[in-house]
Amino acid sequence: MAQAPRYTPNPVPDNIEDLPQYLFQELIKLQGALEETPTTFIEVKNTTPGRKKQGDIIYADGTNFDPGSGEGIYFVNAAGNYTKLWCMYQVFHHQK
Repeated sequence: MAQAPRYTPNPVPDNIEDLPQYLFQELIKLQGALEETPTTFIEVKNTTPGRKKQGDIIYADGTNFDPGSGEGIYFVNAAGNYTKLWCMYQVFHHQK
């Protein structure tokens, strides 16, 4: 899982006339911190990918592309098989 962006603000200036420049510099720092840690997005696939390798993570739509357990997120294991990543709700729900 991605870490939170690293940002530590500089001390606020005592002189109010320095505030616009301070805010501008802080916004530039925030932009850099956010760009440093991109958000991960998994695109939904509706066709079987052309290649697969161990460690690949895909989101199958479950209709046109169904690796075996319907819609969901799968990873490719060492044997080259798609394995569904079950959510914790499903795991606990099935144990009852």
